Amino acid sequence: MKGRLLQQEQSSIEGIHVHDSLSITCIPFPQGSLWFYLRWGRVERCPNLCSVFATPQVRDGQSTFVYLSTFWASQLPKACYIWNWNTLSHATVSSFRYLSFLHLDCCPRLMHVLPLSVYMDALPSLETLEIVCCGDLKEVFPLDPKRQEKLETVEFPKLRRIHLYQLSALQAICGSRMSAPNLEIVKVRGCWGLSRLPALSGSTSKRPKVDCEKDWWDNLKWDGLEANHDPSLYEPRHSRYYKKAHLPRVTVLRWHVDPMVLWCLIS
Repeated sequence: MKGRLLQQEQSSIEGIHVHDSLSITCIPFPQGSLWFYLRWGRVERCPNLCSVFATPQVRDGQSTFVYLSTFWASQLPKACYIWNWNTLSHATVSSFRYLSFLHLDCCPRLMHVLPLSVYMDALPSLETLEIVCCGDLKEVFPLDPKRQEKLETVEFPKLRRIHLYQLSALQAICGSRMSAPNLEIVKVRGCWGLSRLPALSGSTSKRPKVDCEKDWWDNLKWDGLEANHDPSLYEPRHSRYYKKAHLPRVTVLRWHVDPMVLWCLIS
């Protein structure tokens, strides 16, 4: 495996960079630490990676990825999950407490990013969410079924920037209702299945700017001013390009343009 770990000792890994590996299928959990002190991670150009992190066996009340603040994944053509936590329901409230920056690009089979259990806050430190060219992604942060049944509004108190590009299967970011009272910028292209934006603080003095297609904006669903979820609370800026036809699942841009070049073009 081509990669490197930045650590003081085996039990306190602080950084991980995994790249250009033809053999790795997932990153195993080290014994004992469960990545407790990991602060940043970058995983890219690993064509056979199916799940970025292996599913941990977590005891009730045990925390994991507590100090992770930055995560970047790029060009993982077989990855279905970043954190495959379908069977994990007991991660504590402190897990992912400091995650502030999340970027994913060119992961065409990705189905979801991080399921939120009944014991977890909704990423209280997340400020930036960037996802580009992940055609199978249906929901970014799916809720535990018990939370989904309650139809709760999940709050992301520090979320400021959302950038979603060519996510043809995306239905939701997190549950049926989410709130981002400090949202500043939203950029959306090619996400025709996404029908809702987050609720806001209700203030009209500093409205978040939304750069999107007019067709998409016109079809969004709203709960009304009383729920702080109304188009008047946003400032839309429509692209001069309009939807003419659905793009194919795999496009020329996805595979033949360097992701960093693509990112500069669409930012």
